[in-house]
Amino acid sequence: MPGGMRERLRLLAARLMKPGLAGIHERLERMERVVLGRIDRLGRPAEKYEEELGFWRWLVKTPEGRKKIGGAFEEVFGRWQRQRLLELGERLGLESEAALDAWCEGQSVVEIGAGPYPAVAAAPAWRRAVAVDPLASGYAREGLLPEACDRVTYIEAPGEAVPLASGCADLVIIENALDHVADPEAVVAECRRLLRSGGLLWVLVDLSEHRDHMHPHPFSESRIRGLLTSGGFEMMHDRVSDHKSHPKAYGEYRGLLKKPAAQLRVDVSAAITRTSHPEGVTAAPHSVHTGDVPTG
Repeated sequence: MPGGMRERLRLLAARLMKPGLAGIHERLERMERVVLGRIDRLGRPAEKYEEELGFWRWLVKTPEGRKKIGGAFEEVFGRWQRQRLLELGERLGLESEAALDAWCEGQSVVEIGAGPYPAVAAAPAWRRAVAVDPLASGYAREGLLPEACDRVTYIEAPGEAVPLASGCADLVIIENALDHVADPEAVVAECRRLLRSGGLLWVLVDLSEHRDHMHPHPFSESRIRGLLTSGGFEMMHDRVSDHKSHPKAYGEYRGLLKKPAAQLRVDVSAAITRTSHPEGVTAAPHSVHTGDVPTG
């Protein structure tokens, strides 16, 4: 396992595991074996990763890159990401920036395909903030991570195989990443797995018909909505605008979705029989035997 990934997993484990639990290194080694197996099955698109890392290096460090975005990377992306987070606050009905920041302090958040300036870095504090990206060690090695990322734990992993426990997140963010990944359905399934019951998914993706090796899965409005709802999410709010990140895109999709509360299937026929018919008395057949009971 690359040294960067190992160190980030150790840092994550130290943060997430209670101090009283024994065998932290043994647990980490098991985690490594599982993650490596899943990554190996997905393949290692090294050339694609190096090209994307080169883009970020150019954008962050060169005068041409700074001119492209209209200023210093940390300032421009910090402002953009804060604006995106403020939109989430609006959709949640939070009436001020202070209310948004207070809400964030109580949330465990995971951002998939985070890039070197993730949305989670735009909040002063979270209960726990994890950024997942297959280029994480490259960002650190190249000095691309801004100071705002000091409060974020990076994990080097693909979105199809995130080495975190199921139900660990209140919020999952994925922005301009679904069209880049190898398997969008698997990434959406990971988002759902990571979320607790009732947890939120905040998603952004370019709308485009253009396909290339960096964007193997272009999305239309209908395709992205179908992917998310077929992946088990309930739509709370979505929008389409003519804003776009890629020059060959025609628009942008933004959605806020929820993982439904778990349903517990309960067989009530035995209880009806016991309460309605004393022992030794034959009961007539019941036409209804089951019910769905929300677990919260």
